Amino acid sequence: MPHISPQKVNKQTLEKIYSILSSAITNRNISQKQQKLAFNELLTPTEKIMLGKRLTAVSMLSQDVSPYKVAKILSLSQTTTTKLHAKLDTGKFSNTKKLCTILHKGPLGLYIENLLKPIPKYGTSPSQLFKEK
Repeated sequence: MPHISPQKVNKQTLEKIYSILSSAITNRNISQKQQKLAFNELLTPTEKIMLGKRLTAVSMLSQDVSPYKVAKILSLSQTTTTKLHAKLDTGKFSNTKKLCTILHKGPLGLYIENLLKPIPKYGTSPSQLFKEK
């Protein structure tokens, strides 16, 4: 679990931090390559895994995959997927759901589709699993 300093940050500073983060993700003057390189430097492997799993889980849950199946496939706890599902049902993830819908049309959709497929038999090349149709 990522470590967060026990020292509290005031609300105004926290809002500015979120604004800078949002700008770093959405700024059209920053290339995708620059964004990827910067986030690879800034985020720890644990943070990348946590954010990636959370985004994938919300996407799967918004496609009516059961919380149990999401937990099993992504190696998340039942508690985590149940909480995410409850937030999705109550509309607390409306913007995240919209983002997932857009991303689902690209590589995230292919990835989730392959996650939900039955495990292939012996002799299947792993590279074949993620080839676009």
